[in-house]
Amino acid sequence: MAKNYIKSILINGFKKFQNFKIDFNASRNIFVGENEAGKSTILDAIKLVLNQDYRHADKAVLSDLFNVDMVKSFKEHPSLENLPKIYIEVEFELDSKSKNAECFFGEHNCSKNGKYGISFTCELNDELKDDVVLSTEAAEVPYEYYTLRWVTFSGMAYNLLKKPLKFLCLNTSEQGRYSSFNYYTKTVFDDLLENSEKIKLKNNFRTALKKDFNAEPFPKMDNRTFGIDNKKIILENILSIFDKDVALENHGSGMESLIKTEIALNSGDGFDVILMEEPENHLSFTNMQRMLQLVTGKNETSQLIIATHSSMIASRLDLRNVFWITKEKAHSLNNVPADVANFFSKAVNNNFLQLLLSTKVILVEGPTEFLLVPEFYEQLTQRTMSDDQVTIISCNGISYKKYLQIAENTHKRIAVITDNDKNTNNQIENSEADNTKYQEQQEYFSIFMDSDSEKWTWEVCLYESNKEKIEEILNPLIDKKAKYKYHDQDYGPYLGYMLNHKADFAFKILEDGLIKNGNIKAPEYVKEAIKWVSE
Repeated sequence: MAKNYIKSILINGFKKFQNFKIDFNASRNIFVGENEAGKSTILDAIKLVLNQDYRHADKAVLSDLFNVDMVKSFKEHPSLENLPKIYIEVEFELDSKSKNAECFFGEHNCSKNGKYGISFTCELNDELKDDVVLSTEAAEVPYEYYTLRWVTFSGMAYNLLKKPLKFLCLNTSEQGRYSSFNYYTKTVFDDLLENSEKIKLKNNFRTALKKDFNAEPFPKMDNRTFGIDNKKIILENILSIFDKDVALENHGSGMESLIKTEIALNSGDGFDVILMEEPENHLSFTNMQRMLQLVTGKNETSQLIIATHSSMIASRLDLRNVFWITKEKAHSLNNVPADVANFFSKAVNNNFLQLLLSTKVILVEGPTEFLLVPEFYEQLTQRTMSDDQVTIISCNGISYKKYLQIAENTHKRIAVITDNDKNTNNQIENSEADNTKYQEQQEYFSIFMDSDSEKWTWEVCLYESNKEKIEEILNPLIDKKAKYKYHDQDYGPYLGYMLNHKADFAFKILEDGLIKNGNIKAPEYVKEAIKWVSE
């Protein structure tokens, strides 16, 4: 049987999105983005359509669902035509032989082409339109006059009992924790059993309970007796899932999330689609690794749609499956070279997500630059990096070019501050050629290094730019008779000390406020980088 999954979703007027569309991958989809970017909105839209959320809710809930800009537009120009509405369209890839598939195929969609899917519409009820009176002074959306419709692409009303695919949502949020257990248990129960099996189980449960109840000596009250109210005996409502004799809801939040994931990936024939919202919540590093092993090893039959703030999750599940979500667009990283994606999947301590979510970036090689460049930035601009929305990232041994390959076509301004390493591999000439290439490709990247091969690393450049002051600082700390060799080469006591105590010397500069008070100046190429990125 062919794989069933969600191909795309179109969202108009729902929460964050006025007009948004995303085409999904068949297997893995990882959503990343700033807080409030709309990652959860996409998951909510899928749940709304497939689960018919809000079907029986009070219409007042609509005030939380409409796009605020569309509501604002209506209030500024109140008219029936300008009332906000919601339209969501979910397209599926379904095996034509799968159960009820024909119910979802048709041309009742935006493209008017034959496809599988469901649409959801929330708009003013035509039959009640004449009853609506809009105030021109303080217009309010008449929520009570709205209607909600779920329609398959065949034109039929969507019946929740005929779901097009097996679908589960895992949410590690603490909000509504016990109701989420109930939803989760019911969903797994429905997946594991055929309808005939569920009916038989429920009937046997009621019969056995009634039999045991009647066998107990309950007291009689004249012509009245105690009995069981069948409406209150709903098997799914009292079910729980136990792991090692402990109910799932009684496990810690992290272990609960891990167990839920394992059950979802291993249950029955597997779910067609699994939504996971911030699966990293409450997980230790070790359990995060366990969860990732589960996901990477057992999702061949399931489509995963994951919203996350974790670099580890995004990179381990292949950067080419990542979608960077912004206000009105999903930017796919499927053009990242395979070798780069593979590298980041193995580089545990990477800052890929920090890079993607930053407006402007300074990439540096190591911890000393990471500590001191923000101080130099403030010295030169009289502003902090956060004031200018500039993020500093230490590559920690990862080639800066791998980060730049991820950032291609994102229009981020990225300055690279790096060493020329004595120009042993023509680093100076290559950086100049790269800068020319970036300008031609209209990429906002620029590489900065000292053009003098004798100034081969950060400490050398810093020393040469502040020789007199640095020697004054180091005089009490060094033994002038000792030899401070670095990689078996004698660089003299001052520079030798700096090279052998990189982090310690950087901390001393910070603690003594030597950059803030103007005693230590930035090397010229660092000044150029700061000027360029702050423009």
